[in-house]
Amino acid sequence: MATYHPDFIVATAQKIYLIETKGNDKVFDRNVQRKQRAALQWTRRINALPSAAREGRQWEYVLLSEDNFYSLLGSGATLTDICEVAKVSPQAATGNLFSGADD
Repeated sequence: MATYHPDFIVATAQKIYLIETKGNDKVFDRNVQRKQRAALQWTRRINALPSAAREGRQWEYVLLSEDNFYSLLGSGATLTDICEVAKVSPQAATGNLFSGADD
């Protein structure tokens, strides 16, 4: 089993973001999509822990492409804004955008 290390971990007052950066051509790569699903499962398990065990914060997974980053940064977005826009939902990661399914 491989070990995963996100590119960045950013902590704000309310959240901790696991940030994966990818070139535009890699965002839809099969391995990247597998990582997304695994990271979402991991954050779901972390967020199920008592608040004190997760530093009192919600954990989120962010997949940030080059275009998203530079477009948002150029529009004056803060790092928190960028993370909120680029965070991956379970529905987006599994292709179930119109269902309530988490897997």
